[in-house]
Amino acid sequence: SHQNEVVATLQNAVETGRLPHLLFYGPPGTGKTSVALALCRQLWEPSQWRRRVLELNASDERGISVVRNKIKHFASLAVGNAPKKNPTSFFQKKDEPEPMDTDEQPQSEQNYPNPPFKIIILDEADTVTPEAQAALRRIIEAHSRITRFILICNYVSRIIQPLASRCAKFRFQPLPAESMKERLTLISEAEKCNLEDDQLDEILRLAEGDMRRAVTTLQSAHALSAAGPLNKDMLAELAGLPPPTVVDSIWKSMGTSFDKMQSAVEHVCAEGFSASALLVALSKKVVQDPNLNNMSKAKMSIRIAEAEKNLVDGADEFLQLMTVCTLALTCFEAQKTS
Repeated sequence: SHQNEVVATLQNAVETGRLPHLLFYGPPGTGKTSVALALCRQLWEPSQWRRRVLELNASDERGISVVRNKIKHFASLAVGNAPKKNPTSFFQKKDEPEPMDTDEQPQSEQNYPNPPFKIIILDEADTVTPEAQAALRRIIEAHSRITRFILICNYVSRIIQPLASRCAKFRFQPLPAESMKERLTLISEAEKCNLEDDQLDEILRLAEGDMRRAVTTLQSAHALSAAGPLNKDMLAELAGLPPPTVVDSIWKSMGTSFDKMQSAVEHVCAEGFSASALLVALSKKVVQDPNLNNMSKAKMSIRIAEAEKNLVDGADEFLQLMTVCTLALTCFEAQKTS
């Protein structure tokens, strides 16, 4: 595990039996849901934890009706543990010794803390509507004695402050390439994947700390490797990203003429590459280009951010790419004349 601070804190919470409401946030594929489920498995034995844990994906069930019905009903259920010893028999005499207890708790149960509360895991909580989050806040207050909540999200800023303030926050960092490569190598050896080290390194570069994306790309590459060797462009397309040659072609067209730049953008849109992914790749080019001055980099970065926001709002991909590339063309022309 790379999230050492998070794991150490949660292990201490399991040992002491003091578990607060939790809020896990960070980039996708960094182990937030896996840590939440592993925490539940540490608290109860396998036959108990499924009855004590309710896992919901808020992207599917994010309305206020789900909060008021399903979540509120589960949170209000009382939790009870069966007595460890049999009660004294009604027919037993007072001076008669109690019978030997034969229904003691199994050894497997004794190894678990078995705390007297339930856990509700709400995955992708940042997609829950603000009204539903406000209703959830009241449920957390009312049933905190018998229910703990684990909220999982990518963007903590989309959680309303009254709800976030009731949780202990844990930030999950993108995984480093070293630990990811160790796991990918183990998977590739177990599945007998015929991939070279440089191909694994390229998969890790494309994943950018997202272990889920790395494993998915490895699976697709393994299925496609039977048809022949894979290059970097093919791996990029398997990961759903524009190949480096496509990004380089657009970048080079910005330093030529408007007609060549427009034809390059039209070709990229016709090929079906994601405009958002292209904007992310172009932003890296802007930052790393030594020929652009700081003012040009600032203007282009702002324009890329505005174009990405417009794409989220449903704007046309071709027009947004053209606005960014046109500004870049202007900046490169100004650099030549200065």
